[in-house]
Amino acid sequence: MVITVTKVKQKRQNYFMTDDEACILWQYSKRWSLKFQIIIGLALFRGMRIGEICATNIYDFQNANFQKLNIILEKSHISDDFPILSEFNKLIKEYILTNRHMMKDGYLFPYYSSRRKANHMTTPVAEALFSKLRKIIGKDHPSFLDRFQCANNFKMHRYRIGFHSLRRWFETRLWDKKRDKMLIRDIMRYSSSDVVDVYINPYEIWKKEGTILEDTFGELFANFNNISKGQTKLSNFY
Repeated sequence: MVITVTKVKQKRQNYFMTDDEACILWQYSKRWSLKFQIIIGLALFRGMRIGEICATNIYDFQNANFQKLNIILEKSHISDDFPILSEFNKLIKEYILTNRHMMKDGYLFPYYSSRRKANHMTTPVAEALFSKLRKIIGKDHPSFLDRFQCANNFKMHRYRIGFHSLRRWFETRLWDKKRDKMLIRDIMRYSSSDVVDVYINPYEIWKKEGTILEDTFGELFANFNNISKGQTKLSNFY
């Protein structure tokens, strides 16, 4: 008898980047261009969404050293100030001073197209660039090409590492260092700490699932296995 399956249902996955993968991405973006490295850096080291990054303007920076950035949050549309990582702000300054003459209306990542009037790079364009970079990296590091079926469309696939993975890496890195969900909520500008649980709890299981299984079942399995071979547990002698 042959069992026919028309569609495999799959829960929503949370895909996490490792520190090594984040480092590889950073190094390859540097080889490609300083412009794209700044885009990657704002996601990796500030946790910004790609739409927020694309709309970044020179005039959004609050001082000449580019140490604080004022942005309008993509989800809540609230204006807020984001401190920028020390040393990364120097890269931003170098990029701006070198390319300011090319920045249309002050946007850090201008976009020029004969078919579309846009002052700055759009999210689809940024994602297409990321896709090209991922393909380049994948030649040397195949893990960047890992992909899985989409939960709502089994004919489509989603890559494990995408722009949103960078934001998740920023968030989970904060968790590893501080272990404070309220702190993450405030840094990520979430309205509730419940949002943090959606990512942090699966992240903890992703990291520790093997260890949890060993702690829970390792000794039991050894006992079961010994008994099946006709051996007596040492505990029976006490």
